[in-house]
Amino acid sequence: MQKKILILGANPETAGLVRKANEMGLFTIVTDYDPDAYAKQFASKPCNVDATDVDGLTALAKEEKVDGIVLGVAEALMPAYAKLCNALNLPCYGSLDLFSLLVDKAKFKQVCREYGVPVVDEFSINDYSSEKELRGIRLPVVVKPVDSCSSKGISVCKTFSELKQGIDKALEFSKSKKLIIEKYMTGEEVVIYYVIQDGDASLVAMCDRYTNKEQKGVAQLPTAYVYPSKHLAKYRIEVDDKVIKMLKGIGMRNGVLFIQSFIDDDGGVRFYEPGYRLNGAQEHYLVNATTGIDGRELLINFSLTGKVSNQRIAEMADPTFKGKYGCKLSPLVRLGKISKLVGLHEISEMPGVLSVNPNYREGDTVTGYGTLKQIACRFFLLANSNEDLKQRIQRVYEKFDVLDEEGHSMLLSEFDVNLI
Repeated sequence: MQKKILILGANPETAGLVRKANEMGLFTIVTDYDPDAYAKQFASKPCNVDATDVDGLTALAKEEKVDGIVLGVAEALMPAYAKLCNALNLPCYGSLDLFSLLVDKAKFKQVCREYGVPVVDEFSINDYSSEKELRGIRLPVVVKPVDSCSSKGISVCKTFSELKQGIDKALEFSKSKKLIIEKYMTGEEVVIYYVIQDGDASLVAMCDRYTNKEQKGVAQLPTAYVYPSKHLAKYRIEVDDKVIKMLKGIGMRNGVLFIQSFIDDDGGVRFYEPGYRLNGAQEHYLVNATTGIDGRELLINFSLTGKVSNQRIAEMADPTFKGKYGCKLSPLVRLGKISKLVGLHEISEMPGVLSVNPNYREGDTVTGYGTLKQIACRFFLLANSNEDLKQRIQRVYEKFDVLDEEGHSMLLSEFDVNLI
């Protein structure tokens, strides 16, 4: 009999998870409050139950007799996911307490300090409205909610006036009405990826994260992730063992984890934000192509069996990508209505293109200035050399465009491959 899984959330980043479950022969029930949510088009059965409504989800799961629950790519749904799994006595890869710790940026950074894992410096203030306290902060800084994601509510503040505005914005996006004020880091960014299997964490990838600096006063949005990171060797020597010890210490047993980080002036990694879930960057396409480890498949397996895999992930993991080079290219667009997406099919047929994952359909409207909603599409590329990778990136840019209603390009500036 065909097994059924219930997938929570249907944003564009979750579409790949739905497609993977379909490929595995499962009946996919995908639910989201938005009847037109992007990932629903791939579901065996789309539903309109709000993915934060635990009672409604419980009733749906019982009615459909689902065999497993899978969390989509949406951090806000983690509490509902845990409560739903507990209510139905189905496997859940993390507890409510663990999710709470990893969603809260301030709590996570405190745990890192306890285990000797370096983090981005921050400023501590007791009263957000105290001009005296605010005047004591050395600018520039980044102000962000402690409990938000996808670059929502984040401001880069270079003046006292911007700092006050940034605080108001962060509080608006924070459910807990708490924020964090961090030193503005000007160095390179990296993202580190782990898979946890039965309490043992394995480093599976590390990339250099390149951002677009066109838009002022908001978080710099990612435009390319390049694998493996040029900082990988140093990270493995200096930090990897401490992180593995920390993940075991906080009780992490299974799942996938990504950690966003900066490189400091000494070339060392400094963590600033984790994600204990599938990443919207969808690095699993590249990790799977080089090592056979697919985070989507692992979480689907766990939802049905309580085990991520029958294979030993530690033996499969290779963050060097077996000598290959990968890129997740994310062209950004300005706000507006999309009339035409150009070149998607042609690009999907190019050598070295693993997947083409658009965020929008023609006729959709791009909103959310300074957030990940400005990503038009994600292209996953693999090559045998650095130079070959650069050429493949350039070929994507030659073919891809996003046009507005007047036929003008909506694309922001291209990623400069010479930075690789």
